[in-house]
Amino acid sequence: MISKIKNFLKCRGKGIINSRYEKLDIIGDIHGYYKELVALLEKMGYTKIDGVWQHPNRKAIFAGDMVSRGPATREVLKLIKQMVDNQTAMAVLGNHELNMIGHFTTKKNGRPYLILAPSNKSQMEAVQKQFNNDKELYDYVKWLRTLPFMIDYGRIRVVHAYWSSKNQKILSSSITRGKISKSQLKEIFKHKTPFSKAVWQTTRGIEINLPNDMIIKDAKNLRRANFRIKWWKKPEGQTFRAISYGNRFVLPAYTIPPEIIKPFEVYHANNPIVIFGHYCAGNEPMVVSDNLCCIDSCIAGSEGKLSAYRWNGEKKINPDHIIQVDRF
Repeated sequence: MISKIKNFLKCRGKGIINSRYEKLDIIGDIHGYYKELVALLEKMGYTKIDGVWQHPNRKAIFAGDMVSRGPATREVLKLIKQMVDNQTAMAVLGNHELNMIGHFTTKKNGRPYLILAPSNKSQMEAVQKQFNNDKELYDYVKWLRTLPFMIDYGRIRVVHAYWSSKNQKILSSSITRGKISKSQLKEIFKHKTPFSKAVWQTTRGIEINLPNDMIIKDAKNLRRANFRIKWWKKPEGQTFRAISYGNRFVLPAYTIPPEIIKPFEVYHANNPIVIFGHYCAGNEPMVVSDNLCCIDSCIAGSEGKLSAYRWNGEKKINPDHIIQVDRF
């Protein structure tokens, strides 16, 4: 069975539940907050044995955005890598890991594969300082390239921002050598192919571009060009405000013009459970339907928390299975 799980990690196919791990703990966006991660693991009954955090009959899955923003990305990555390497946890990539991979992986000319916006670049510079410019940083970046974008256990699925069966097929058929290759990084950051689109939708969700004549500004007085939507609902006939999810700005309550809507795969209510992160659900409901739960509770915010969903085999989301620790 262990060899099958290893094969899953290499081929990014469907996950296989080891009989020892019939129960899963899906942990939301950590963003470099190590102390809170340790507190959450302890609260869920995990203990550190021979240097590795583990549970006697449960397995952890990290839902992406493990890095940046917080003070201890290095310690968080070390803990998670030890768990993944020892098969007491699995992890998927989020958009912040993709930023980290793109920024710290360089071409032959020494330039990074991804040129970041100033705010994201400053986050990566802070991460680099946490590693004291040590070579170990680049070892972790290479390791991140071996992680999957999606995990499918059949009865439950884990992804960072958006689940699409079409994207799952594209990703699993494209990444076949156990890691994201440098040629695939180049493809991802050019934003021109179905593979690139699948990566960005999976790690950033579905976004709609705002009309040119609509001026929406966030709390920092910056104009927004697009907004995140509820990918489990059809946007046609919906208002901007009703279809919005995880945005830190208020949208108007009038109907979205059909010409700005691009087709995507809507996740239906009769599909398996999906646990996802990304959306900082501080002011949004975490449980959005019987089969969908956002486990990102804004740990990097001033009143943020770190959350996990404890799955015991149920077919419907149980809000009582969400466990949290406050930010220290």
